[in-house]
Amino acid sequence: MFKTIMTIIVTILVVLFSIENFEHVPVSFIAGKPVNMRLIFVITVSGVIGYLIRHFSAIATEDRLKRQLQHLLKKKNSVKKGPRRVGNNRKEMLLDDEFEDEEEL
Repeated sequence: MFKTIMTIIVTILVVLFSIENFEHVPVSFIAGKPVNMRLIFVITVSGVIGYLIRHFSAIATEDRLKRQLQHLLKKKNSVKKGPRRVGNNRKEMLLDDEFEDEEEL
């Protein structure tokens, strides 16, 4: 029941917003003469473009974070499974609880 009431309220607000912003406005693109468009269409197209930009940037960020996580898990597993060596040389002192790269040593 709550969802139905909220849907009706949001629909009424969107319709009122559309009616208030239905006049023509000149829209200038990068080149050329200004084009007269209804303001509600300009607002809607701008909102959709903004949503799509945010959506695709979030997908790219999620993919990057997944790759980083996989890399770190692989690195952690290789250190845990690797031999436990302790020697005189700093490079040979690899323990299970150290997660440093060998290049950094």
